[in-house]
Amino acid sequence: MKWTDKRFGRTCLALAISSLLIACSGGSSSNSSQTNDTQTGATDTTAEENITVDTPETNQIDAQSRANLTATGGAIYRRDAEYRYAVSLPLRFVEASNGKKLAVRVTLPANEKGVPAPGAFPVILTQGAYNGGLLSTMFMGIPGNLLLGVTDSFVVRRGYVQVSVDAMGTGASEGGWELLGADEQQGFADIVDWVDEQPWSNGKLGVAGVSYMGISSLFAAESRPDKIDAVFASLPAGDVQRGIVGVGGMLNAVFMSEWMFITHTTSTQNVPNMLTSPRNMAQLIRSTDEHVAQVDKYFLPLIDDALYGAPYVTYDSDFWRTRSPSTNINKIKAPTFILGALDDLFQRDQPLLFDALDKNGVDAKLVVFGGTHMANFIKPHVGSEVVPPIDFLMLQWFDKHLRGMETGIEKSPKVVQFVKNYPSESTPEAFRNDSLITTSAWPHPEAQAERWYLHGDMSLDQAAPTSTENSPLMTQPEHPKGEAHNSKGLLAFNVEINDGTKCSRSHLQWVLGLEMPKNCQTNTNRTEQQRLVFDSAPMPEDYFINGPITAEVWIDSTVTDAAVSVSVEEVSKKRSLPITDGQLLASVRAVDESRSRFLNGQMIQPYHYLTEEKAQALVPGQVVKMQIEIFSTAALIRKGNKLRIAISPSNQAQSMINYPRQDLMSGGVTTLHLSPEYPSSVVLPIVPLSAMN
Repeated sequence: MKWTDKRFGRTCLALAISSLLIACSGGSSSNSSQTNDTQTGATDTTAEENITVDTPETNQIDAQSRANLTATGGAIYRRDAEYRYAVSLPLRFVEASNGKKLAVRVTLPANEKGVPAPGAFPVILTQGAYNGGLLSTMFMGIPGNLLLGVTDSFVVRRGYVQVSVDAMGTGASEGGWELLGADEQQGFADIVDWVDEQPWSNGKLGVAGVSYMGISSLFAAESRPDKIDAVFASLPAGDVQRGIVGVGGMLNAVFMSEWMFITHTTSTQNVPNMLTSPRNMAQLIRSTDEHVAQVDKYFLPLIDDALYGAPYVTYDSDFWRTRSPSTNINKIKAPTFILGALDDLFQRDQPLLFDALDKNGVDAKLVVFGGTHMANFIKPHVGSEVVPPIDFLMLQWFDKHLRGMETGIEKSPKVVQFVKNYPSESTPEAFRNDSLITTSAWPHPEAQAERWYLHGDMSLDQAAPTSTENSPLMTQPEHPKGEAHNSKGLLAFNVEINDGTKCSRSHLQWVLGLEMPKNCQTNTNRTEQQRLVFDSAPMPEDYFINGPITAEVWIDSTVTDAAVSVSVEEVSKKRSLPITDGQLLASVRAVDESRSRFLNGQMIQPYHYLTEEKAQALVPGQVVKMQIEIFSTAALIRKGNKLRIAISPSNQAQSMINYPRQDLMSGGVTTLHLSPEYPSSVVLPIVPLSAMN
C-alpha cells in the first residue's frame, strides 16, 4: 500500500463533499479569505465558497418541508446560513491536567466584515488524531469536513462554534501518542471543561467525528456525561480487542500496521502548522520532537510485546478495556447518532454500541451503510432516498438537541440498514428504489435463529447428521511474518501474509478499503486460501440474513493450538460473493454465556473471555467445540443462488498468530468433525421477507 493511494482517497473525499454542498445549497457567491496570525487577537478568516449567502431573517424551514422531515424518503433537512462568514481564531494551546499542551482551533460565526459575531453559541467539538492543521491545508477550506476536525464553515455559519483539538501526542499537540490511552482521553475531557468556560459557549455542547474522531466523541460523552448534550459518531469502534485488534484472540497486524503508520506519519507533519502559525514555531518543534521520539520510546516495544506474546496485549486486559468505548458505554446520557458500514473496520461494534445505548434508555439512532471504511468517509455525504447526506443529517441532529429546533429528526426510524443483494429480482416493484431497510431495533425484532449443518459430502442443510460422515482435514499454512522499525523518525512496518488472503474481502476491509478493486475480493472462487466449502441447494426464495452469526465447529488437532476461520457467502453461477467472516483461536474458545446473545434459545453471538485465566490448550486428538463469532451483517441469498459456508485454518488478513503460538501450531493438521455426536453447524438470524418490504 503506497501513501499516494491514501492521499488519492482523501482528495476524492474533498472533491465529493465540495460538489455535494455546492449542489445542495443552490446558487453561489465567491467570498475572499483573510489571514492575520498575530498575538493581539486578530483572526484567520475563512469564507465559505460557492454557498448561497442569506440573511438571518430568511432562516426558516417551510411548513411542508418540516412535515416531510423523516429519514424514509422525505425532504432533506436544510436551512439557510445565518451568518455571512466563519472566522478561525489563531491556533492556541490549552494545558491538560497532566501538563501537556493541546492544540486547539476555534471557528466562530462572523459578520460581513469578518468580525466574530457577538454573543454565545452552542459548540460542536471534535478531537482528531490526523493533524487538524495538515488536513485543513489539504482540504483548502472546503466545507463539509467537520467530522474530520477540519474547519467547517457550513455548520459554523448556521449558528455554531466549532472547536477541534489535536489528540495528545498527535499533530500540533504535545505528548506521545498512546493509541487512545487514558491520558489522551483525560486530555479531551479537559478540553470539554475548557470549552464550557469560554465566553462564546452558551453551555450547549455536542461532540462529533468520524472513525478515530467518532471514538473520541464517545469517550468524551462517557467521561463528561453532564456536559455533553448530543453525540454524532460516524464509523466508531466499540470493543477494540474483539472487534478489530484482537479478532478471535489473535492479532490484526494488517490493520494495525496501516493505522499506526497513517496516524504517526500525519502526526509528525507539522510544517503546514509552522507556516500558518509561525509565532508558535518553537512549540510546534517541541511537539514534533516528542512524536518522533515515541517510535523508539513506545511503539517499537509495544509491537514487540504483541508479536512475542506479552500477556497484557495478548489477552483481554485493562490495556484493551481502557481503549474500548464499549467498556463504559452505560455512562453516556446524551442523544447519540451512530453510523456504521457492513464492511467497515468496526463492522462488529457499531450495532452493538447502538443496542447498548438503546437498552440503557438513551435516545439513539443507527444507520448502517454498505462498503468499507474509506468508502464511508465519502459515500454518506451523497445520501440516498432513505438517508439524507450526512452533513444535513448532522445539522438536523444538532439543531434538535443543541438548539431545540423542530427538525423532524424524531420521526426518523431508530435503525436504517443497508442490505447486500437488495433489492433483488424477486423484490416487489414498489420497493426497488433503494438498498436500505428500516427497523425499530437491532438485531431485527422479527429475526429467528435457524441452524444449518455441515455434511461430509460438502453439502449444507437444516437436517442434523444421522451417522458419522467424512471428516475433512485442514493443514496449518505457512505462518505470517511481521516487524516494525524506525525509518528516519517515522514508524514503518513490514507485514507478510502467507495463506492466500492478501487478495480477499478481509484484506480490503482491514486496509480501510484503500486498494484498487480486484476480482478475488468479490469472488472467493478465485482465492488462493485453503478452504473447505459447504453449499446449500439453490434457495427457493430470497433468504434474508440480518444480525450476528455463530459457527459451532467441532475439531481436533495434532498439535496444542489451532485457528478456524469461517466465511458466509452467496454462490451464483458466476461467483461466490463473500458476505462476512469470523475467526477464533482454539486455546481461547471459552465462552461467557452470560454476555453472549441468544435468539429463540440458540446462541447467535458468543462472547469469548479471551483471558489468560480461561485459556486452555488443545490436547492432540481430543475433540472440542469452537463457538466462533461471525461479524453481524445484513444480506440476501437470492432466489436460485446457494448459501455457502467456507471453513479455513487461517485468515491472516483478519488476524494472525503471534510468534510463540506459531511454534505451538507448526505442522498442525486440523480435523473437522461431522457426526451426530459432533454436529458442526452455523446459526443464522433469519428475517421474513415481508419485514424488509
